Amino acid sequence: LLEKELLAYRRAIGYKVPKAEASEDGNSSAGEAQSDEQAKIDSAEPLTEEEVKEKEELSTQGFGNWNRRDFYGLMRALENHGYGNMDLVKSDVEGKTPEEVEAYAKVFLKRYKELADADRLESQITKGEQKRTRRNEIQQLLDAKLGECKQDPQRHFCIPYGTGGSTARGRVYTEDEDRFLLVQLARIGIACDDVYDRIRQEVRLSPLFRFDWFIKSRNTQEIQRRCQTLVGLLQKEAQIK
Repeated sequence: LLEKELLAYRRAIGYKVPKAEASEDGNSSAGEAQSDEQAKIDSAEPLTEEEVKEKEELSTQGFGNWNRRDFYGLMRALENHGYGNMDLVKSDVEGKTPEEVEAYAKVFLKRYKELADADRLESQITKGEQKRTRRNEIQQLLDAKLGECKQDPQRHFCIPYGTGGSTARGRVYTEDEDRFLLVQLARIGIACDDVYDRIRQEVRLSPLFRFDWFIKSRNTQEIQRRCQTLVGLLQKEAQIK
C-alpha cells in the first residue's frame, strides 16, 4: 500500500525518475531500471477507499511509529550493508534507535515475502550485495597493486596501459595524474558514497597540479570515468596473470 501510494503521489506531482549514471562495470541495466520505474509511476492509480481503510487499520497495529520514510530508510540500509551486517543497518536508519530498527527488521525479514512487491525488494537488496562484492574486489585489487610498489606509489607505480596508452576520449592524461587518481581512490575507498567528489577536491588542492588546468577542470563524472578506465586496466592485467 505504501508503494502504491508513493507511486500515485509521484504521478500526481509529475515526478520524473533521474537518469542513472554509468555503472562501475558499464552495465546498461541501470537505464532499463529507470525506464521501468518511470513506467510504474506513469501508470499508478491512487488508493481505493477499501485500501485507505486497510492502511488506516494497519497503521494502528504493530509498528505505528514507522512511516514510509522510515521504511525506505531501512531498505537503503539493507541495500548498503546487507542482511549479514545488521549492526551497520541498525545504526544507519535516520530517526530510529538501533533497538527500533532491530525489532522492525526482524519482522520485515520474516514476512516481507507477503508483500506484493516482495520480488522487487529482494532484487533491490541482492543488487546492493552484488555491488558491494564488486567494490570489495576492486578495493582489494587496488590495495594489492599499490602495496606491491616498493617505493612511493604516487611517483613510481607502473600503470599497465598496454597498447592503449594513457589516452581518454582523445585527450592525454599524464601518468602522474593517473597515479594520483588511483592512489586517492585506494586511500578514500571505492565504497565511499562521495569518493569521486572527494578525489576531485584532492586534485584541486594538490600542489602537484597547481598549473595543470586540464586535471583541475575535470568534473566529478569525468574523474569517475577515468578511475573506472584505470581500474579496468588493473583488472585486465590481473586476469592475464
